[in-house]
Amino acid sequence: MKALRLSLAVFLAISLFLSPAASLAQAPTQEIVQSTPPTAGIMADIDWCVAGSMNGWDNTSNPMYDDGTNGDLLARDGIYSLEMSIATAPATYEWKAVECGNWGLAYPSANSWFTTSVADQTVTFTLDTNDYSANAGMALLPAGNIVNVTGDDLPTSFTAVGDFQGWDNANPATLMTDMGNGFHRLVYTFPTEGTYNGKAVITGTWNAFGADGRSTNPANISFTTTEPNQDVVFLLDSFSGRMLIEPVSSGTGTWYAAGSFNGWDEDANPLYDDGTNGDLLGGDGIFSLDVIIPTAGRHEWKVTDGTWDVTYPSANSWLITTSDNQVVKLSFDTNDHTDDAGWRLKPFTNILHAWDSTSDFTIVGDFQGWDNSNSSTAMNDLGHGLFHRSIQIADPTEHVYKAVSTGTWDAIGNDNRSINANNIPFTVYNADDIVPFLLDYRTGRVGVFPTPVPTEASHDNNVWWDYLAHDSRDTLYRTPGGPVTTGTEVILRLRAAQGDLTEAKLRLYNDRTNVQSILPMSVAYSDGTYDWCEAAVPASADPTVYWYRFIAIDGTDTDYYEDDAARTMGLGQAFDETNDFSYQLTVYAPDFQTPDWIKNAIVYQVFPDRFRDGDPSNNKPAGTFFYGEDGGTIYRSDTTDWNTYICDPRADTNDPCEGSYSKNFYGGDLAGLIEKLDYLEGLGVNTIYLNPIFASPSNHGYDTTDYLSINEMFGSQAEYDALISELDLRSMHLIVDGVFNHVSSDSKYLDRYERYDEVGACESPTSLYREWFYFTDVPAGTGPCVGSDGTPNAATYESWWGYDTLPKLNSSNPEVRAWIWDNQDNPETTVAGHWMLTADGWRLDVGGDVDPGTLNDTTNDYWEGFRDTVHAVNSEEGYITGEEWGIANSWLLGGEWDAVMNYQFSSAVLSLWRDTTFTDNDHNAGSSAGALAPLSMEQFDERILNLQERYAPEAFYAMLNLFGSHDTNRAVFMLDENTNDLEPADYLDPDYDWSPAIEKLKGAALVQMTMPGAPTIYYGDEVGLVGPVAKDGSGVWQDDPYNRQPYPWLDETGTPHYTHLQSQTAQDELYDYYATLTAARNDHVALRTGDYRTLLVDDENALYAYGRHVPEDGLAIVVINRGSSQQLVSLDVDGYLPYGTNLTDVLSANTYTIDATGLVENIVVPANSGAVLVSSGFIAAPPEPVIDLEVTDTGADTVSLAWSAATSANAYEVYRSYLSGGGYELVGETSNTTFTDTGLTPGQRVYYIVFAKSTIVGLLSGPSNEVSALPAYTIDWANLQWPYSTTHTIGINPTENIYGQVYIEGVTELPGATTGLLAQVGYGPNNSDPRGNPGWIWSDARYTANSGNNDEFFGSLIPENVGEFDYLYRYTTDGGLTWVYAYIDGPIPDGTYDPTNAGDLTVNPSTDLTPPSAPVLSVADWSASSISLSWTESTDEVAVYAYDLYRSSDGGTTFSKIDRVMAPTLTYTDTTVLTDQLYYYYVIALDTSFNPSAPSNTVSQTAEAKLVAVTFEVTVPEWTPGTVYIVGGHPAVGDWNPGSVAMTKVSDTLWTYTVDILDGTSFEFKFTRGSWETVMKGADGNQELANLPITVTYGADGTQLYEYTVLNWRDPIVISTSPVDGATDVPVDNPIVVTWSQAMASDTCPAVWVEPNQADLVDVSCSFEPLTNILTINPVSGWPSSSTIGVGLSGLGDAGGDTQQVSYPLFFTTEFADPLPYKTYLPVIFR
Repeated sequence: MKALRLSLAVFLAISLFLSPAASLAQAPTQEIVQSTPPTAGIMADIDWCVAGSMNGWDNTSNPMYDDGTNGDLLARDGIYSLEMSIATAPATYEWKAVECGNWGLAYPSANSWFTTSVADQTVTFTLDTNDYSANAGMALLPAGNIVNVTGDDLPTSFTAVGDFQGWDNANPATLMTDMGNGFHRLVYTFPTEGTYNGKAVITGTWNAFGADGRSTNPANISFTTTEPNQDVVFLLDSFSGRMLIEPVSSGTGTWYAAGSFNGWDEDANPLYDDGTNGDLLGGDGIFSLDVIIPTAGRHEWKVTDGTWDVTYPSANSWLITTSDNQVVKLSFDTNDHTDDAGWRLKPFTNILHAWDSTSDFTIVGDFQGWDNSNSSTAMNDLGHGLFHRSIQIADPTEHVYKAVSTGTWDAIGNDNRSINANNIPFTVYNADDIVPFLLDYRTGRVGVFPTPVPTEASHDNNVWWDYLAHDSRDTLYRTPGGPVTTGTEVILRLRAAQGDLTEAKLRLYNDRTNVQSILPMSVAYSDGTYDWCEAAVPASADPTVYWYRFIAIDGTDTDYYEDDAARTMGLGQAFDETNDFSYQLTVYAPDFQTPDWIKNAIVYQVFPDRFRDGDPSNNKPAGTFFYGEDGGTIYRSDTTDWNTYICDPRADTNDPCEGSYSKNFYGGDLAGLIEKLDYLEGLGVNTIYLNPIFASPSNHGYDTTDYLSINEMFGSQAEYDALISELDLRSMHLIVDGVFNHVSSDSKYLDRYERYDEVGACESPTSLYREWFYFTDVPAGTGPCVGSDGTPNAATYESWWGYDTLPKLNSSNPEVRAWIWDNQDNPETTVAGHWMLTADGWRLDVGGDVDPGTLNDTTNDYWEGFRDTVHAVNSEEGYITGEEWGIANSWLLGGEWDAVMNYQFSSAVLSLWRDTTFTDNDHNAGSSAGALAPLSMEQFDERILNLQERYAPEAFYAMLNLFGSHDTNRAVFMLDENTNDLEPADYLDPDYDWSPAIEKLKGAALVQMTMPGAPTIYYGDEVGLVGPVAKDGSGVWQDDPYNRQPYPWLDETGTPHYTHLQSQTAQDELYDYYATLTAARNDHVALRTGDYRTLLVDDENALYAYGRHVPEDGLAIVVINRGSSQQLVSLDVDGYLPYGTNLTDVLSANTYTIDATGLVENIVVPANSGAVLVSSGFIAAPPEPVIDLEVTDTGADTVSLAWSAATSANAYEVYRSYLSGGGYELVGETSNTTFTDTGLTPGQRVYYIVFAKSTIVGLLSGPSNEVSALPAYTIDWANLQWPYSTTHTIGINPTENIYGQVYIEGVTELPGATTGLLAQVGYGPNNSDPRGNPGWIWSDARYTANSGNNDEFFGSLIPENVGEFDYLYRYTTDGGLTWVYAYIDGPIPDGTYDPTNAGDLTVNPSTDLTPPSAPVLSVADWSASSISLSWTESTDEVAVYAYDLYRSSDGGTTFSKIDRVMAPTLTYTDTTVLTDQLYYYYVIALDTSFNPSAPSNTVSQTAEAKLVAVTFEVTVPEWTPGTVYIVGGHPAVGDWNPGSVAMTKVSDTLWTYTVDILDGTSFEFKFTRGSWETVMKGADGNQELANLPITVTYGADGTQLYEYTVLNWRDPIVISTSPVDGATDVPVDNPIVVTWSQAMASDTCPAVWVEPNQADLVDVSCSFEPLTNILTINPVSGWPSSSTIGVGLSGLGDAGGDTQQVSYPLFFTTEFADPLPYKTYLPVIFR
């Protein structure tokens, strides 16, 4: 944009004081009011010129402007201006504003006038076309089409003349008084009443101001007096060229000025609206007072109503005087100027002002750093009280500003002239826009006038965000939609404002190959509002996930369109900078199948130890060995009753329960499960999922000691076999649980405690199992295992999350693999295969830690092999589901798992039923499951559709749709709204009211049982099982072990803790509800395997509905009501579900029918519940789809279609789109099998699909095959019109114009260009037929006019070679698909070519025969999707014109021209490359006579991602012990192994790690100190932190630095002690002070002993101060003297429940203490 010139312009748009009497307006509201210029007035569309005596009355040569240039102050404000230099002076000139070239429209009617005093004086002529007749305040004339001049010599003496004073232009009695600021005033007394005429003249002349403005003979102003001796006011505003004459009147209202000049007397100085005391015009709503300010300086003041109750402004106003006793006009404008025409200045009403001495102003705002002395934003004084400044503002966003007295904060802002004026908001829409600011210091108002919102997109370096769109769930934007199989090409589209983007790109990242590609997008269609840009995602041969986002470019403005922060896909969001919120496109194996039984399953998860004790004889007694812990195991929370709630192992109880997480046993077993199979069958369950049942020391079983043995506390192999038999009798399925990432340290494989006959890996480096684990040698005596050289206690091992009871298996070890699954000859002997002989599926615990999946590591085939084994043994039924809390696609592409435990589903459904946000250790901002924050219906719909979009259909329908599990809190607890307010003690109340949460659970279960996927009930949820829950030391609710309560069997010992579990009736209430839903699911296939379609999303009424449909087999409609009252809901299912279908609500037994219009009306949906409508009786089938749609004919604007009849169809709906695959709109319905579409645009390709329809049952088939057609005119005749020959000198200037004509019957004779008709003129080798000839070169021709019945075109040629050539025309109406070639006599006949009918082109050489020098070519940059080249500048004796680029992809044998780059550009980026392809290039320079240089040197480059040297620098606390590691989702950072990639220590606080990684690679990572127990945390050591994201970028030099600061670690660390380790002579009463890295548990008190016997304990007391993290240890009776004291700073727990991982040695020696209370003095003995 051009900068606005700062020359003086017009001050016309705002009159100072405005119209008749007004009462007090209300104080302004703080709304955003943009001061955008108004629509121009009635003459706005006319071209205006200045004509006058100064330019010889030329009415065409001097146009006026309203674009902010040539003296125009503001663009588009309706004021036309022209700045002109007047040569001769002194002189008085006459002029008019005239419609350019038309004297019939001019202003004023007589000539206007102006005077200059110096030669070449610059003046500005203005014509204001705004209409001010309705403005508030003074009614100055003229009210529109106001001519004026600024910059001239305005007279200073004016006289009122009229019939009342004999038209005497020098009458001293009517001489007007100069009031200042351009105002002149006369109050004249009229003796008699009557009607008079008058105006104001320059004293002694007839140049005047009147009804039509500033004129040599203005129209008179007529006015009337109504009584004798009435006073009339004459008021002239000479600055704006307007005046008024009206009888004196007065306004209503009482206002006073109070300030420092009058001792802040609130009622001493009244303001007047009666034309006296300095008031210019009575009754105009502006109250004024000329006040004498006694002393010069700065003063503050206000307007009051005579009291301090009503004052303006809210802060004080201000004024400046420069001399003592200076007269200042104070004013208070009570008019409302909100709707005034002209410039919109602020404030709009209740405007205080003072005509004081302030004359220097600065614009301040966020865009200039709030600098009140910034010279670059200082305003320019334009005269006439107007100040102006145009400021370039970089950021296109919302800003705020105000005008200040330079160097102070005295300001004029949104609410007035004030010492604390409110900022005025405004919006800049384009980067680096130049924004004008205006201050009218006659009125005390200010305005800003940024470029308004563009109404038409253009290449203006500004991307229109509001027009950008991509919806991943709409086939208009992504076709085909959803997950696709390998080998499928997907078209992706970005919508943009038509004409907006200079370039659009698709950023594509292949998660399998870690390759980024940047694909160019092309405009596939423009519809008048939008451009639809598209690119094709190449078909992938391998299963993968593509991540994609869009890059939208308009010149220098580059923006990004991505998914929004919710990451649910669908519609996305535009961003200035990418957040890498990429969309997901899943590509899965076409043969991916999951077992049908799981899709039809209702799963019941059993935690065996807590479900049912069927055989007390196998119960594990208290005191059983448990990992060497004192006291061993405990039994039933240290009681004897089954119905005892789980005791809190976190509580400081100093009893066996403390710390008893995994060693608390209740006695549940397989016999108990068998005993209750009938109960489960009655519940509707058909699949049992068992937590681990293999040999294990723990109650959870995830520390396996023998995978091939049944845990003896659960029973024997015989009891397992009995369970299988009973399940088979009931046609039930079994899923077993296995963890193959780690085993128990108390297993025979490791045998840490030497409890097995076989030598374990911990016992000997030669053990058969040694290579099964990851051992690390440590100093002798510090490890639990034998070192690699046989040294005892000289090795440690890698364990899961630092738990040393869970040593990690080496899953790449062949023996481990053979043991678990790798025995293809005898797969049933492996662990995986053995259990598939009897069970039907595996649940894999922490499976991602074993093999991160296809996407994360293509070389790790662990789960692929596992799947092969499972299917080899159980090919029909074998099912594999994994534990993964986040996005699980890496394992669900067809070669590894079938599904996962669907925690994403759980979070969505539970959040739907929450009213407040719930957080615990599993659900929080840093977890994959996320906090359970309330969802709107739209948000819930987005979450569910997102899951459907992410996963292959086979996986989506096989998911375990759970709420809670052994890894989460109970569903009832998570749905309790009181969790944010209550503490653990509150939940100990047996009578706690769980009923609100249970009602929510019912609603959630309704959704769970009616969604795709296998609903999974965690044992006891069906009766509302829950127990008291506790928090950790940091106040976070915890799940383990409170989620594993014993099932509340009433025939077991003890009584369930909570009242609602203590009777069968109470339990049955929820059980029966579950049973009703499970029965409905089992009875109706639609609820199991039907499709899923959203039918209603209504946030306002909290309603959501979806349909499930299996054609012919059944249908269901589910309606959710989260509202607080019952609602009646009607749904339109026309085309989806068949008319006449009867439906029954399984919950209420209400019945409904789909009527003949497809409506289901008045469904009764209870409050905070739902309805489940299922079909009964016959279900009509939809028609078969059309499979042979074809185009039978095309015309100029028609397309005819035909197809074969479809079974069961009696009608067909025809849909059309202008883009393939989506965006279809219904264009017609027919009962025939043919259809003709009419009214099409010739030359515009269209696409069609057809749906077969049964109007009897109201069902549509699926879509037909898609066909496309190109309607086009038939060209009847065409030619090369003239000239028939032309001679041209070679060069960059074109030939003379060459004309051609074309005729289409009934079309070209119509006025204007023919739609879709294109023409080109071309030349080629002499005597050569142009048709199909690559030697011909074509240039577009332009339509020029109708010529008779023909359309005529013209064009020209730029030949690049000398010689003789033929030339002619060609024409197309189908976008270039076919051409009609024409020469002089008309179209070229088929099969012949007569060169004598072609035009003759002779190209002669120029005088320049010297070629340019050859450039030197080099490769500047490259990536997987581009190669960038640069070359040296060639030289030429005339000029270099361009550079031609040539490329080879066959090793440099064959080159072809790929592009031309115009000089002086010396760079080129080739984006049409294939990844990993080697290319060769050279470049040739051309001069302006097309002389080619010699070829440059040849360069070569492979399109591949570059390696980037990525340096990770982490700043850590100075007290950080050990080694810092980096761990993340990439092999370069350990593939999530927390102790595999050590960083290099630079200092105590800085660690670094540099590694080469491919450009474009994205992954997440964290920092640890070797284990997950020592992972980075927030400042308090407990705050969970999200993974750190990085996208590797090559940048300028191939290096990248990532810096991060770790504030704390997970484990508590000793920072310092007093006394220090090794201290001596420590006083016996000296306390021990230990400073920790974080808050410790409140009961922390380490053991203190006297060396060398650690059993010789010292009695101490401990206190912890959480504000300083200081632990103080005091001896109860003092430290023993002369002793070495040891302190057990090892294994202590912090407030968050984490354990100290690094022991801190602390030993000190106490001082010697004399046992006597006095000293003995011996006498000196002399010899």
